[in-house]
Amino acid sequence: MRHIGILLSGAVLALAAAGGAAGGKPSYGCPPGFNLGAVSFADYVELERTAAAINAGLTTEQEVLAFLADRVDKNGNEVVCVQLSQGKIEGNNPFGEFFYNIADDNASTPS
Repeated sequence: MRHIGILLSGAVLALAAAGGAAGGKPSYGCPPGFNLGAVSFADYVELERTAAAINAGLTTEQEVLAFLADRVDKNGNEVVCVQLSQGKIEGNNPFGEFFYNIADDNASTPS
């Protein structure tokens, strides 16, 4: 059951590093290329690949939600940016058919 969380955390860490390289400019949405856009936690667990992982018994909805809240959603608005990259579609990574690239939506209130 922890397979999904471990693999998701690797993808999230890679994306967090990429997002931090934006030169310190505030961002108010999803990074370019996140083709599924901003998705609420409730909708994320319903996405095809996430639902398939839950249905296959690799994780639970509660584990997915906890992972998103603890590791991804830095602003606490329960929305993440989601990408289904070509590598996830064509790749032969173990469990790859269950994953999306995810990152925080970086929504914030300008000061």
